[in-house]
Amino acid sequence: MRSDFESVWVFALASKCRAFSQETEESIACSILIIALLWQLMALVYWSYSSGSAWGKYRLKKCATLSVCYKPIPGPRGFPLIGSMNLMASSLAHHKIAAAAETCKAKRLMAFSLGDTRVIVTCTSDVAREILNSSVFADRPVKESAYNLMFNRAIGFAPYGVYWRTLRRIAATHLFCPKQIKGSDEQRRLIASEMVTLFSNKHNPSFHIPDVLKRASLNNMMVSIFGRKYKLDCADSEVDELRALVDEGLAPFGSGRRTCPGKNLGLTTVTFWVATLLHEFEWQPSDQNPVD
Repeated sequence: MRSDFESVWVFALASKCRAFSQETEESIACSILIIALLWQLMALVYWSYSSGSAWGKYRLKKCATLSVCYKPIPGPRGFPLIGSMNLMASSLAHHKIAAAAETCKAKRLMAFSLGDTRVIVTCTSDVAREILNSSVFADRPVKESAYNLMFNRAIGFAPYGVYWRTLRRIAATHLFCPKQIKGSDEQRRLIASEMVTLFSNKHNPSFHIPDVLKRASLNNMMVSIFGRKYKLDCADSEVDELRALVDEGLAPFGSGRRTCPGKNLGLTTVTFWVATLLHEFEWQPSDQNPVD
């Protein structure tokens, strides 16, 4: 009799556990569904604001903390979640961005969203100059290439202030002084002659001039700083990786307060190389590759 009672108790407990597990699964499924609906609703609310979801999220947080809400910057709303990612899906993204600014009548300042990232662009040179020369925008984001190539305390990504100004003064006084520039004349002439030899090779009938100039500039920099030289006509994975790091790391330093202190030297060097190539060869426009 006792065994029958125990077996009935076991079956009753098992049925209760099964019912509880079913209720638990249903409640979990309902909770997940409710959370997904709320998340989708919030995404639509963010997206309903001008310039996309990233700016909508930013304005909701700012309006909650501040009593005054400023006039939003005009721009395309894009799509929910991804924003205006379609503007960047091209090798000529600047053309699409300029067309979007023209459509939105926001050539002076246009805001849009790339996922959760807020972006502001301008198509006016005066506004771009004001932004780049302002001390508010003097700092640059520290990317992974800064740690791998130049470290986060180097002159490029150092915080704007006394430390950065001291490094820049040292670079202008010692690294790019007339004596140092004159001492590297022979090196620039050798690279120029190497480019002439490369272009004179009949086995390679076509070249992409900007790529060759970038490779020559990288070679000039590596020889000056590390004493290491690469050949312009040979493919090297190390050179490609280094060039990718340089392109990513030095892109934010073309203008403004963070302009590279060796910019004038670089422009002079490239001008000398281009002048050498113009003197040595006869140039004709290409119909296959139109100029952007």
